[in-house]
Amino acid sequence: MGRGRRGSKRGNFKNHGSRNSSSRGRGNFKNKRKFNRDGDRKKDAESDNKRQKLQPEKESEPLVEESSSSSESEEEVKPYTKLLSMFKSGNRAQQVLTSDEEESEDVGSEDKSEEADSRSEGDSVSESGDEGMDEDDIEDEDDEEEERDLLGVQEADEIEEDHEELDEEEHEDETEEEPSGDEEEMGSSTDPYHLHYEREMSESLLETLTSPKPYQTQELNWKALGRMVVHLPAKVDRKMEKPKPVLLGETTEKYVIPGTLPILKAGIPLVDYGVKSQLCTNLDKRPLSDSSTQTAEELLSPLQHEIFSLANEYRDIYYPEMNHLNSDEIRTVYCLHSLNHVMKSRDKVLLHNAKLKKYKENGQSTDDVEFRDQGLVRPRVLIIAPLRNSAVKIVEKLASLLLPVKGQIINKDRFYKEFGEEKDEEDKKENKKSYKPEDYEAVFTGNTDDSFRIGISVAKRTLKLYAGFYKADILIASPLGARTLLADDFDFLCSIEVLVIDQTDILYMQNWDHVLHIFQHLHLQPREQHDTDLGRVRLWALNGYSAHYRQNLIFSSVALPEAAALFSRRGTNFAGKVRVENVVLPSATTVCRVLVQLPQAFHRFPTPTAAQSADDRFHFFTKKILPQYRDLLMSNTLIYIPSYYDYVRLRNHLHKEEYNFGQACEYTPDGKLAQVRNRFFLGKKRLLLYTERLHFYRRLTMKGIHHVVFYQLPTFPNFYPELCNLLQ
Repeated sequence: MGRGRRGSKRGNFKNHGSRNSSSRGRGNFKNKRKFNRDGDRKKDAESDNKRQKLQPEKESEPLVEESSSSSESEEEVKPYTKLLSMFKSGNRAQQVLTSDEEESEDVGSEDKSEEADSRSEGDSVSESGDEGMDEDDIEDEDDEEEERDLLGVQEADEIEEDHEELDEEEHEDETEEEPSGDEEEMGSSTDPYHLHYEREMSESLLETLTSPKPYQTQELNWKALGRMVVHLPAKVDRKMEKPKPVLLGETTEKYVIPGTLPILKAGIPLVDYGVKSQLCTNLDKRPLSDSSTQTAEELLSPLQHEIFSLANEYRDIYYPEMNHLNSDEIRTVYCLHSLNHVMKSRDKVLLHNAKLKKYKENGQSTDDVEFRDQGLVRPRVLIIAPLRNSAVKIVEKLASLLLPVKGQIINKDRFYKEFGEEKDEEDKKENKKSYKPEDYEAVFTGNTDDSFRIGISVAKRTLKLYAGFYKADILIASPLGARTLLADDFDFLCSIEVLVIDQTDILYMQNWDHVLHIFQHLHLQPREQHDTDLGRVRLWALNGYSAHYRQNLIFSSVALPEAAALFSRRGTNFAGKVRVENVVLPSATTVCRVLVQLPQAFHRFPTPTAAQSADDRFHFFTKKILPQYRDLLMSNTLIYIPSYYDYVRLRNHLHKEEYNFGQACEYTPDGKLAQVRNRFFLGKKRLLLYTERLHFYRRLTMKGIHHVVFYQLPTFPNFYPELCNLLQ
């Protein structure tokens, strides 16, 4: 299609050009061309002899003319030719990132080859016709070459526009990306991305991270985060080591630097943190403001600034004080960090692709050139979210930070159709009568489906949703949605560099085993190659050290022992780890929120280890506490049980001892649940077993409660006053 257009336009250009010299130069030029082909052999031989004599002088003339027409010296020409080659290599530079634009690249190469052939043919014709050409003919020929150059530029622009329109119609990625030429020059000694991912790991540091006690702890206090426990790698022998031969016989000259105590910087523009200027511009929503000079304190809140300072240095973070009020601030921070990481990785790949293409165009050998800038597969960021409404908030935040005014979201309608609020939820809102707490409304507003996964491909002006997992940069999935896929394929998790776990407390209420299952499949050896160029894969990824380079960001509203164990055991980041541990103030305790006057008794039972605490708690409860509630005065007692396993164990015991009790859990049907609640209210059921997950998902207002027994303290502290205030 491109060649047909070009041919038609070239004909129109010759017939309807701006210069009216059809008989002056162009006609004579064509006659000479025909004459040189059909003339006598004797005249051809004479012209060939004369051309051979004049050839050395003629070869030097075009070079002088081109250099003089473009600039006055060769030093001024080189930067522009380099820049032009980088711009022209935009389509081919994305071949590794997206393999869907091969057709457009082939069309562009064919057009360029045809233009080169036409120019070479014109040069040969001009050489053969030098004998009979006067000065006017030479001027006409120069004018024709200028017209051809102008025509080639116009045709190239038209072909690029056609490909852009075709990509938008077929929902393909952008092919006109331009790699930022300052990727390697911009502060490689201070850029956190370069310091973390572009260096190899020393043998002594590797031994430290794989030892039983790899970290040393220190305490630090910041204004917004409060008390922080900083885990830094144990002291490493910093003596000069010889470069250790690694895979493929390569040697490394620079090693990564182990993490040090974090320092909060103040008064520094956000761009100087290594953040892309495009993200800084979109983050600053104020009109007529210069984002390049805005400091991090001006663009971010104090909490965002401190969390981003830690995340930007690729440290692991465990922040258990997230709530429905600051959740949007935290979401902005990890979305900004994830996009910045993806864009830096993408620009580096595009820059190296452009360099390799330039070497091939210049005829230089690429055997000695090596660019290690990729992982085993393309996905770099994994965001684990509990519900579809959380995924909607994350995608909207990514779009607001990445896309300019003219940016587009591909498959946007399909996304909101599948992840948007359901009609049933809208009807429930209109018919809602019961009161629900604010935290419940913040979590369960919108689509609450917990099985989903989606791949997102990031480009400069486009955010493509529903990209294939091996063509995506960011993966957003729920634990259940990821586990259903891990049974068949887990290669997409082998090169995750940034892992974000959002709303960990809700994931704990769903099924914590799914989260552990995802961690077990991280950085495993892939089963297939997935069109990966192993010559571009980083050496530490080939050696199996990816787990020590991965950054884990865990956010939760409560301090969970399971999340803390996951943070300490599954994270071996050489940059260090930071865990926020603030002391609960007396004014912030939930016991003070109990409005009903009632006696509160807390019992302590002895247990040697935490693993044995479940059995000791059960024996203590069945022998010391439960017999007291056989009395008729202890009727209408609600027994709150956080763990479902303890609920099943205690239910079987009550059946065996023939207690008069009812049971209400998350698996109880609505009809049976209403029947049990009614019998408990009327006193026909003396005891009621009530699980924490049922209260988390439903927040039922139980009536007729006279006594409350907490088999174990609630996971969520606000559940304690909620249940105590239900006493009558």
